[in-house]
This record gives sequence, C-alpha cells and structure tokens, in this order.
Amino acid sequence: MEKYTTFDHIRKKDIASFTGLENEVLTYIYHSPQKVPLSIECFGITYPNPNFHIKRTDATYFILEYIMSGKGYLVVDGQCHELKANDVYLLEPGSAHEYYADKHDPFKKIWVNFKSDVFFNILNEYGLKQTYVFHDTDILQEMSRIIELEKVSVYNDQIYKSASKYLFEIFMKLAEKNQDNTQSSSIAQQILAELDKAIDSSVSIDDICNALFISRSKMIREFKKHYHQTPHAYLLGRKIGFAKMLLQETTHSIRSIANHLGFSDEHYFANVFKQKTGLSPSQYRKSRSNIV
Repeated sequence: MEKYTTFDHIRKKDIASFTGLENEVLTYIYHSPQKVPLSIECFGITYPNPNFHIKRTDATYFILEYIMSGKGYLVVDGQCHELKANDVYLLEPGSAHEYYADKHDPFKKIWVNFKSDVFFNILNEYGLKQTYVFHDTDILQEMSRIIELEKVSVYNDQIYKSASKYLFEIFMKLAEKNQDNTQSSSIAQQILAELDKAIDSSVSIDDICNALFISRSKMIREFKKHYHQTPHAYLLGRKIGFAKMLLQETTHSIRSIANHLGFSDEHYFANVFKQKTGLSPSQYRKSRSNIV
C-alpha cells in the first residue's frame, strides 16, 4: 500500500476538509474503459491519530469502514454516533457527513470506497438505506480480504469480481444485524410506548417503571440496548420537539406549553429548552413562527 501522499489530488472535488492523515495508507485502484458492476475507488487502513477528521458535503461513492480498535464519532443526518471497536459504518453516495477520532483513544480502522448500482439496489432491497451504523458487527475478515486484493492487481477489472463477493458477504451480515436490531424486546417496546404517552404529561420515569413492574436500572439497560439512548434523553427530546411545534404553530403562552408538557414551571422549561436549542422559547417562536 502506498503512503497517503496523493489522496487530495485523487478526490480533490469531493474533499471539504481532511486532517490527521499522516498515519493513513491506501491503495488507489485504476479503471479501464470497460463498464463493470463494481468500481473500487480505493481502500486502506487508518492508524490511530487524535487529529484525524474527515468532512464531506456530498460523497460520490459508498464509504464502508470497520473500527478495529479505539473510539471515534460519526455525524450524519444531524445525529452523532459514537463508534467503538467492532462497529461498522456505511455511508451512501450523496450523503453529507463527517467522522473523526476520539482525542484520547483514537480509532484504528480498515475501509473501502466504491461505486456500484448493484449494491445501491441491495441497500434498498435489504432495508439498509440510511441505517449508517451497525454496532458489534465483525467484518474484519471480509475487509482484510478486500485489502489483500492489491497483491492480485490494482486494476479494477481484474479484482472487481472477488471484491463483489466479499462486499456481498458484508452486506448480508449488515442486513442480519439490522434485522436483529429492529426486533426489539417486548420490554423495550413497552417502555417506548409509555414514554410516547408521557410526552404531554407529568408522568416520570419512576412512574413508568412502577407501571411496568421493572426496576429503573433494567428500564435504562433495556431501552439503551435497543434505542441507543436513555429513556430520560428520549422523553426530553420528544417533549422539546413537541414544544417547538407548539411554539411555531400555536399562540399558546409559554407557561401553558410548559404545563401541557409536564414541566414543573415555565422557568425550568425555558432553561431546558435553551440548553437543547440554543434559544429561549420566545426567541425560537419569534424566529420560526408561522402565525401572522
């Protein structure tokens, strides 16, 4: 694999800002005029570097990466996903995103960038579109085999069939993982239903625990396992989201909205709202209101 020295020229139009690439190596794959169903652009390994940071405004290919060790973060569709060893992320063509290493425990990852209408169809047919992150999904063997194809050739028309095989195996693993994740436990589903019912009330987390006859620790554990956040964070996020709608679409007073959503008083509501949005309720209403 060649040292990361010409990457900026290879993907010049696609790069918004790349930093911390001193410890990254890659293999660039060359293409012939022959049209084939899979085009490998490049693949490589990123070694731990606390300054590693990539941001793209409009990716032109699939980006498939597997975290071998350490930690990092992916920001896509307005959400920040924490990444750790044995996690996978799959970014689609056209996506805007950024990902970066943890400053104290930077990740080591193995990755491949490719274009393929075939795999775009697989993404849709197997329900993987916009899933992005797959936790605890070991694809190291398949990724390593793709990397090892450089020993065969650096020309796409000579390696695309083998690469297609390994990528298909990876996509099937991701599909199986995604199916497992969507089959939430009955407890987690019950918790979610109770939280949704509590959006416009003063029902607390402890009230829901009592209603479901489960401990607070079990509630948090089960909910985080399937929805990757605490019940409190989910409920508060839904309340703030509902508050945004009420501020934008109605003339209800801030006190009335706070009471409706179960906050103890309007001052507490205003403080929480500003912490989450950066604006006070009145500022938000003034900037977003559709009411004439």
